[in-house]
Amino acid sequence: MYWRAENADLWNRFWAAVQDAAQRDGIDLPALTPPEDIPEPWTDHWLRDDLVLSMTCGLPFRTALKNRVTYVGTLFFGLNATPGYYYSRVITRSDPEPGNSLTLAYNSSDSQSGWAAAQPHLGAINHYLETGSHAASARAVLEGRADMACIDAVSWRLLKRFEPEMQTLRVMANTPGTPALPLICAKDHDPAPLRRAIRDATLRFIPKDAMDMGGPMTILVLDEAAYHAIPVPPAPPVHD
Repeated sequence: MYWRAENADLWNRFWAAVQDAAQRDGIDLPALTPPEDIPEPWTDHWLRDDLVLSMTCGLPFRTALKNRVTYVGTLFFGLNATPGYYYSRVITRSDPEPGNSLTLAYNSSDSQSGWAAAQPHLGAINHYLETGSHAASARAVLEGRADMACIDAVSWRLLKRFEPEMQTLRVMANTPGTPALPLICAKDHDPAPLRRAIRDATLRFIPKDAMDMGGPMTILVLDEAAYHAIPVPPAPPVHD
C-alpha cells in the first residue's frame, strides 16, 4: 500500500530480504508483483487460493475478506501510536474558502483510513468526491476540488516527502487509532514461516533513510479480533 515509483527499488530489496530469510526455512517465495500489475478488483487478488502474501486494508479485512483469508501480521512504521496501530491525518487547505458547502475527498468506500476513519468528521460535510487514492484525495484538496480528506498517516509522510507541494496543506486533526494495514495470505496457509521471514527481513534490511518507505518497520502480530471489533461504516451517499 505504500509503494511509489520513488521507493519501488527499496520495496523490491526488502522483498528480496524476505525471500532470503524464507529460504533459510526451506521456503521459496515467488517474485514480488508490483501493485500496478494487480488487476482490479483487488478483492479477487486477496482471495486467490494461491496468495502467498499481500497487504490489505482493515475495512475489507473485516468485511469482504472476513474468515476467507489468513492473518499474518501488521507492519508498524514508527508512528506516534499504539504499536501496530495507525491513524489518519485530517487535512484541509491553509486558506480554506468560506462557504457552507463542504466536500470530502476519499480514496474509496472500502478504505479504513480514507472513509471509515472520516466518520467523526462528517458533521459539516454535504458533498463527497471519490478519488481512487490517498494521493488523488490530497491533490483534490490542494486544487480546491474538495475541502477535506483523511489520509493514512504513513501515506501522508510519503506524500509530503515526494510531493513537496503537499506541505502547503494543513493538518487539522488526527483520527482515533485503529489496527494498521494487515498482511494476509490464502485461507488455511500457515502464517508462521512468513512471520519469521518478515521479522528477519525488518531486522536485516536497513535502508539509508527509513522514511523513504514510510518509517522504520517492525512486524507485530495483533489480536485479529481487534480488527473485527471496529464498526463497519455506512456507504458514502450517492450523488447524481
